[in-house]
Amino acid sequence: MMKNRQFIKQCTLVVLLTVWGCLTAHSQQNVLPLPLDSGITVKGSTLSYMLPTTAFKVTVDITKVREIKGYYADYAQTLLGLTNVVSENKTFYKVNHVQLEPMDVPDTRHAYLVQLTGAQAKTVPQETANQYPAMMLQLNSEPQAFTTHSEPIPDFFKNYSDLSYTEMEDSFVETTIIDGVVTQVPANRTKTVSKTNSQKAQEAADAISKSRKDQYTLVSGEHETPYPAETLERMLQELKQWEKNYLYLFTGLVLEDNIRYTFYIVPEEGSLSMPLFACGQSDGFSTTNLTNNSNAYWITFEPMMNTTAIEEALTASTPAISAKNQGYRFRKAMPVRVSLQQQQKNLHDFGIFNLRQFGRIQTLEPQQNNIEIPSIGFIF
Repeated sequence: MMKNRQFIKQCTLVVLLTVWGCLTAHSQQNVLPLPLDSGITVKGSTLSYMLPTTAFKVTVDITKVREIKGYYADYAQTLLGLTNVVSENKTFYKVNHVQLEPMDVPDTRHAYLVQLTGAQAKTVPQETANQYPAMMLQLNSEPQAFTTHSEPIPDFFKNYSDLSYTEMEDSFVETTIIDGVVTQVPANRTKTVSKTNSQKAQEAADAISKSRKDQYTLVSGEHETPYPAETLERMLQELKQWEKNYLYLFTGLVLEDNIRYTFYIVPEEGSLSMPLFACGQSDGFSTTNLTNNSNAYWITFEPMMNTTAIEEALTASTPAISAKNQGYRFRKAMPVRVSLQQQQKNLHDFGIFNLRQFGRIQTLEPQQNNIEIPSIGFIF
């Protein structure tokens, strides 16, 4: 009785292992490259898969710098003795950081059709194809921009461009008739006139001087009122900000906007370099028309292994396979050093990545019953 129970357990275990193997492995009669030739007819159940290739998610951090000339920059040296001021309005860009994130994606250039055996066709679950949504991943090569920080023009600076007016007393002699006698008498008249830039610059310089004097008075204790420490600190902050606002009218503004761009690239097989993006001081960020752009940043690839010797060794050790009965194709990744260059100058070394593009496509013996396609490619 004990022997029968043990035998039943062993048979059950064998059946379970067999069923599990059928669900996870894909036996095949033949594996055909896609697209199929027009003369080939496929019968029976099939399964399709693509080999993986390596893509990169690229993240580029750019700083957009805006230099805005002060309204009274021309008077900065004569009134305040300042020489380091913004002399003209201009905008330029600079690259702060570039990051690469590798990922495996389907390679549409290497797709295969698997002719399943009759037994396997009954056990392969139909929902297998839905387990790999990454195959449908649409890599967006167009850069997506995200402004992580944008510095606005201060309200004080922006509003100070309005015209300023002042009242002026106009004195003259008025002729009038008093008691039948023509008499000339002095008269005054007030009129409103716009201030010149020179006048407004002098007023701004006077405001700076007054703010500094008031700060000195507060700090030196020459004021009559014993202010609490918190009140004194608040008053000093207000005076310093007031001085800073008027100084901007002479020195100008330098505003920085931090912008992050993200996009995806898929390097070509065996390619040793490709343009990544361009960033000119005046043109800004771009991912189009890069080949002859002197501002282009290039990504370069340096294989860490002699791929020619490896390919010769693999070719010599691979047995001849009948065209009518071929096995699964697979491709292993190869270690490649990836760097960033501009005008053939090395700017940054990203390190070593395992890239599928530099691996050789190999063919397994046919009738492999223990191959799990998700380990070698994407089912679709």
